[in-house]
Amino acid sequence: MPPKAKNYLLILLAATTVTAGFIAWQQTQRLAALQDQLSKAAVATAAVEPRLAAPVAVRPSAVTEAPNAPTAEAPAPADAPAVPNAPRAGGNRPDFAALMATPEFAQAMNLHQRAGLDGRYADLFKKLQLAPAELEKLKSLLVERQASRVDVMNSARAQGLDPRTNREEINQLTLQAQAEVDASIKSALGETLYNQFQNYETSLPQRGIITQLDQRLSYTGTPLNPTQAEFLIKALTVSPANTASADSLSGFGTRPSATLSDSVIQQAQSVLTPDQVTALKQLQAEQKAQQQVRDLMRTQPKTPAAR
Repeated sequence: MPPKAKNYLLILLAATTVTAGFIAWQQTQRLAALQDQLSKAAVATAAVEPRLAAPVAVRPSAVTEAPNAPTAEAPAPADAPAVPNAPRAGGNRPDFAALMATPEFAQAMNLHQRAGLDGRYADLFKKLQLAPAELEKLKSLLVERQASRVDVMNSARAQGLDPRTNREEINQLTLQAQAEVDASIKSALGETLYNQFQNYETSLPQRGIITQLDQRLSYTGTPLNPTQAEFLIKALTVSPANTASADSLSGFGTRPSATLSDSVIQQAQSVLTPDQVTALKQLQAEQKAQQQVRDLMRTQPKTPAAR
């Protein structure tokens, strides 16, 4: 390896290490601030909730149940890896506040989140055509943006806020935390590129569905081409089934997944081959089946826990 290239790699490695450490410190500071805000929200909620005639015992894990969740125990955030033998908070869950205070975990978490960026933003990175240093800065900010969502949810759990009854408070805190990072992203990209980022971010649920279709067709004789993919993304984005909730957040600070409606299937027939339409209809049927399973599990009477 030429000495100049070797020096460049050493400089890049050092810069990445410093950036990861700085982001870990930022996440710790932000987590402390969120815990303070959530403490105030919990006190305010307790002041306005009607008092019951007799105290009711609540299981520690009940405060983590998400709205529309099929079981009483809500899943851990997608950005958070499983951590065996980690310090435990209420409800027998890992205490992420304590874990994020350790440099080793904070740096590992940063790298874990960074590794998943290409799966969501590769098309955006390609379109923005940023210089290597600018791209690395954007990736760091996107990791920080993801971490802010996880921080809010973990702090909410620690403060005893229920995503079902305190949904608005949690969503508002999530939006506030992400808005601070978005301001930094806008400053780094400039107005024009930031608008591209916002448009791409808004269409992520739709892109997720089309990615599934693309993967399903990739090993057939009729793979999806970029023009078809963009057409379907736009059709999903403007579909009434998705526009009503496009700007809303679920109880876990994530946007609802896109719905494949009959109108989208009908529009798709103008650009897709018959085999591609069949695959799209299969995805629609799977979506409906998943929703049916969730509905049935929500209405199923809960069995008392064994003592």
